[in-house]
Amino acid sequence: MAAHTTPRTIRQVHIPHGSLIAQAFATPDYADAYAIRLPTESATDVDTVVRTLFTAHPRWIDALMALRNNLVRLIGLKTPPRGAHEREIRKIRNLQPGSVAGIFHVLARNDDEIVLGEDDRHLDFRLSVLVRRQAGVAWAVVTTVVRFNGRWGRAYFVPVRPFHQLIIPAMLRNMQRALHGART
Repeated sequence: MAAHTTPRTIRQVHIPHGSLIAQAFATPDYADAYAIRLPTESATDVDTVVRTLFTAHPRWIDALMALRNNLVRLIGLKTPPRGAHEREIRKIRNLQPGSVAGIFHVLARNDDEIVLGEDDRHLDFRLSVLVRRQAGVAWAVVTTVVRFNGRWGRAYFVPVRPFHQLIIPAMLRNMQRALHGART
């Protein structure tokens, strides 16, 4: 493997100890975390990683989200205008608490982690993007935690869970490719 290439292996990991996301909910009903190595030649600041994660995703995710939005709109759940999330993320240079990007709110941040989320009547969710550096290697860790608000939340998440577990790794792979192509 050449020195400039980056392994594309995505690892499922534990919620990062000491992270902001670890304190999001005392007892989440669902949690997962995935890590991927960032290209050594790319910008690895957390703002760039978040923007790239949400703007370089596979197009099939757009189709799934459009389907999801059309279905949940029927039962009164929040949905953003098509493409709004991506447009908003691109505009924001420094994601600070209080910023809004599509339906996501930036809830917390530090130099290496940004926590986005939303509270809805069926569930509350948080998504964290953390950049960790170990032995000269930068890793992006994307963590999702969810708290169900009653039976509606639990029922909603049953069909969402398998798609979520496909979407996050696909987004990470595309983010890594995009960062690799945008070497600094």
